[in-house]
Amino acid sequence: MRFSLKVIVSLFLFVSITAAQELTREQKLQKIDELNNQIKTLENDVISPSAKDLKQAQKDGFSVFRIMPREKYDRKLTISGGGAYFSFARKTSEYGQGSDIELSQGYLSVGFAGADYGFIYDLGETSLADVSDDSGGVTFLINYKPPTNEPVIRIEQRKDHEYESDGILYKRRLPGIVGHTYILRSILFDRYDVLVALKIHRKDTDGSLVIFWKLIKNFEMPKLERSKIVVNAGETTVDSETANAVQKALIEKSLFNVSVEANNKEVILRGIIPKGKMADAVRIRQETAKRRVRNELAEQ
Repeated sequence: MRFSLKVIVSLFLFVSITAAQELTREQKLQKIDELNNQIKTLENDVISPSAKDLKQAQKDGFSVFRIMPREKYDRKLTISGGGAYFSFARKTSEYGQGSDIELSQGYLSVGFAGADYGFIYDLGETSLADVSDDSGGVTFLINYKPPTNEPVIRIEQRKDHEYESDGILYKRRLPGIVGHTYILRSILFDRYDVLVALKIHRKDTDGSLVIFWKLIKNFEMPKLERSKIVVNAGETTVDSETANAVQKALIEKSLFNVSVEANNKEVILRGIIPKGKMADAVRIRQETAKRRVRNELAEQ
């Protein structure tokens, strides 16, 4: 896609309005609304699974969605996140108010903002229909209880890159392989906590994935309790307000996969960002929080 959808629409809108100078201001505003509705309809068609995919998923007894590669469509579609995210609880591809899975550079990820985190495990070519509560690898995710105290949550969040239990290694990011089945738990504090099984049904020519999925379990909503922690002899206060402000500023610049921690001494950035965006992430942090930064970001 050489030009973004927004640019094409803007050019079309400019030409249309220029060619219709006799229209009143109200008529022009109405035309803008009509064009916006048309582009949203077109985007929904692009992001939605095909009729054939829907029919097959229904036949098999599964739900289905399409997920777009973030590096290709983020900020090129009007939908927040470019269709690279999906919420199993909200059943929407729009980023915000909770998303559970992301596709970027051929990898599936879980856990994107604030204290939220999760786990994903590849079951290989296991049949999606055969995955249940007692399947191998599912037991840990069924029994896992997330902490409620924010400092402890942050410790768990840092462990989710490689979380080992009973000889099984759970991660927050794995390659998306066509034909493979995965189990995924997404923990979004003060929103929801969900465990699903999913299978990559096929990959389209643009790199987007069509995914069949089913719900394994909805858990009780996890609560986030903010408190103080003591380090050495001095008191370090968790600064959730600053962490949230930095997180929001990063998201506004489409830097989604960054975990932010803040206290009265420093701001800590962790996660994966696109190549060439490191300076932007540090600058945003400096503009939002005037204190020392510990940068643990990696570029991809």
